[in-house]
Amino acid sequence: MKRIIWQIAFFFFLSLPLMASAQQGSDNEKAALESWRQMSPQEKQELRERYQRWQSLSPEEKGELRKKLETWRKLLPEERAAIRKNFQRWRNLPPEQQERLRQRWERWREMPPERREMLKERFEKLRQLSPQERRELREKFEERQKLSPEERKALREQLKEKRPHLQKGKE
Repeated sequence: MKRIIWQIAFFFFLSLPLMASAQQGSDNEKAALESWRQMSPQEKQELRERYQRWQSLSPEEKGELRKKLETWRKLLPEERAAIRKNFQRWRNLPPEQQERLRQRWERWREMPPERREMLKERFEKLRQLSPQERRELREKFEERQKLSPEERKALREQLKEKRPHLQKGKE
């Protein structure tokens, strides 16, 4: 008899989390139903369309989206706000500019990791310059852009001689 009481108690305690989960699920369903009732017909239609798109995804695609959702949920509120702001800026760009940025992004992704790292380091150094130093650097760059390809090559060679520590990939 004691054994049966212990088994009943054991199963009771095991089922507590399930009962709590069921109650929480019921509360979630009530909240969802209330949200649905408060939606406009247009919002309901948009939600139906999203659901249909979700249903049409492969299990792999759904898994990827779930991973991204988990990453999103782990972000700090400030990070989420910054992402939303950038997304809104993106949506406001003209299509030509969006396409130009997509192409740049593709070029960036196709670069070898070493090259990307080198560019990141250079960008960070540039950010640390004072406004005056950046202005001077921009002026030098614009002057060099006016040079012919042969003149630029000669200038690179001169710089190599002055700074032998420059490696071949960092020209």
